[in-house]
Amino acid sequence: MTDTLVWWRPAESATGDPSYAAARLAEELRNLGMPADIHCGAGVALVSVWIDLVVWTNGVSYHWWSGNTSARGRRLYAYSPVSDPLTAARRVAVRYAELRGAHPSSKLVEEVQCVLPDDRRPVDLRGQHLAAPAQPR
Repeated sequence: MTDTLVWWRPAESATGDPSYAAARLAEELRNLGMPADIHCGAGVALVSVWIDLVVWTNGVSYHWWSGNTSARGRRLYAYSPVSDPLTAARRVAVRYAELRGAHPSSKLVEEVQCVLPDDRRPVDLRGQHLAAPAQPR
């Protein structure tokens, strides 16, 4: 009888590199059509997604504000392990959708986004690119 590989996972960073973890999450967010900018520092990396939505990682886990506060008024944070960036991205997408409704883009931002290439324009979570506003005559 021989051993059979029945499940395979890509190799992960053994050191818990925050930059690597942030890049994996940003890639999954972009695959879902969401913007993501990475900022790396000493022992931590940030993935900036939207107003009030910044995911930080220490290379072991992802954390972001869930939108809720405790009875004492402190922010409650959501958690996801870096071993599953797709699930983390999907959970961040839920929060992104909540915030997009609460913080719509200003007219100036919408005008600037019209000149962005299609792959950098924000999309709604139904997969449609936001329409460019009509140009004045």
